[in-house]
Amino acid sequence: MTTVLIVRDVLAADGSRMPTQGRFIDSADLAKYQAYGWRLPLGAPAIPVPASTLDGFTKSPTDIDSWQWDWSPYLMAGETVTASQFFTVPGLTLSSPTLVGATTKVLCAGGTSGTTYVVTNRVATSAGRQGDALFTVTIT
Repeated sequence: MTTVLIVRDVLAADGSRMPTQGRFIDSADLAKYQAYGWRLPLGAPAIPVPASTLDGFTKSPTDIDSWQWDWSPYLMAGETVTASQFFTVPGLTLSSPTLVGATTKVLCAGGTSGTTYVVTNRVATSAGRQGDALFTVTIT
């Protein structure tokens, strides 16, 4: 299975268009979602990234493990991370997201045995840039 992140635009109160929180789907289903207004996010790779190529970790359904990412190598001089969000599909529980300096962290709990979840950490920066880091959580 190749997983892709999709978003759908909604109208904000000021009339501007804003993307919704992302949703992960199997790339084979992309055309079905596009018929209902879903799209790949701006700047998304043209070729979907196979989950098997992403960094990640393995846990049992009863474990609560943390994942963190240091964004400092990706920031320009004087730029800071101003916001961080984590997304995944239902089944894996993400909690206690933190942002300290340029490091983001989240706790991962639950999940279904035999399932690999793709999690996205999306950040915004003081320079108006947006970045995504993806990782996998495989449930044993």
